[in-house]
Amino acid sequence: MAMYNWEMAGMDWFSAALREGHGRLTESEERFKEAWQAKRTPDRAFQQAARRALGTEEP
Repeated sequence: MAMYNWEMAGMDWFSAALREGHGRLTESEERFKEAWQAKRTPDRAFQQAARRALGTEEP
């Protein structure tokens, strides 16, 4: 859950930065989005495996 919360906080920050027009986000926005999409499946697989290993699967 901590990993998920960390990722969501980063996404919230990124969204706020885009809305407010901070920095040079347009230079890295596409790269950021591609990387974020690419890591979703491995992240979920890791989280599921970790929950199984720790015995913390949600019902």
